[in-house]
Formats: sequence, C-alpha cells, structure tokens
Amino acid sequence: MKRILKNNPIVVISILLLSIATVITYSRNIEALNNANKGFFSGKINFGDSYKHVIYSDKVEVKKGTERGLKTLSIAIIDEKTSESVFIKLYDVQEKGTFFIPGEGKVQNIGNLIKDVNRFRELNNFYQTTLSNDEGLKNGVGRVNITKLTDTEIEGELIIIGNNSEGKQAQLESARFKAKI
Repeated sequence: MKRILKNNPIVVISILLLSIATVITYSRNIEALNNANKGFFSGKINFGDSYKHVIYSDKVEVKKGTERGLKTLSIAIIDEKTSESVFIKLYDVQEKGTFFIPGEGKVQNIGNLIKDVNRFRELNNFYQTTLSNDEGLKNGVGRVNITKLTDTEIEGELIIIGNNSEGKQAQLESARFKAKI
C-alpha cells in the first residue's frame, strides 16, 4: 500500500479530494438538518396608518404551563429587524384545533401586537383584542388554528385585529408559525 501511494501521486490527490468532499457534504447535511428543525413565524402586519408589510422571525418561543387551573400555551415572537412583536396566550389547550381570541371560555385568551418592543412602557404601543377602537366598538378579535401539536412541536396559522388605548387599529393576517416546544 505504501508503495502504491508513494509511486502514484494521483492516488494521493484523489484520496485527499475524496476526504475533503466527504467533510463538506457531512457539514452541509448537518446544517440542513439544523435549519429544518428551526422554527419560524411569518405574516402580514400593519399598525394604524402604516403600510402592510411582512413580519418574520425564525425565533419563536412557545411555552406550555398551567394558570388558573387550566393548561396554557404561550407563543411569543419578535421580528429583530423591526422590533415588532406578537404575543398569544391560549387557555385550556388540550389538542390541535381552532381557538378564538378573546374566546368564550371561563378565561379569555390573549392576543397582543406590539409595534416596538423596545418602547414597552408606552401604552399606545400595545394593540390588544380587548380594547375598543376609536368609535368605542370592541372589535378586536383573533383566531389561532393549530394544525399540529405534539409534546415537542407546534404548527399553525393565526390572525389578530387589535386596538391600542387611543383606539387605533393593528392587523396581523396570513400568519403561519412552526416551533419546538
């Protein structure tokens, strides 16, 4: 074997190139697997008079818990480019299905849109489904359609219409999400 390698540099170069190609292929497969396991959130959003644009994040935080004797499911995202944020808390989530915000259960579900999470102290920065619009109508609503729910993963779609304390309206539509729990 030493004689073949010593007398034939093409064999040595071929083995070296094969080794490099194997390492590159392996690292790309690991990267693709890691990206496939990442979560995402994407939807169209507008705040009051602003134009409708895409909110996107690949960092979706999902937590299960218990509150007021009911199982809860919280979903939070922040678009790092715009600092816009979406927060959802659903009560009594046992399995996949459609959940309305605020809903008609013993405890109302929560749906908030936040224009700039860095200005968290400003009341007009928060758009909630429970606040009235500028005409005094409580027209805030939301719907979360969970299409996949396991102990470790969640997928779904959602829409939210909320108002801030001045009565200005924000809308999130065509939103989709996928995340690890």
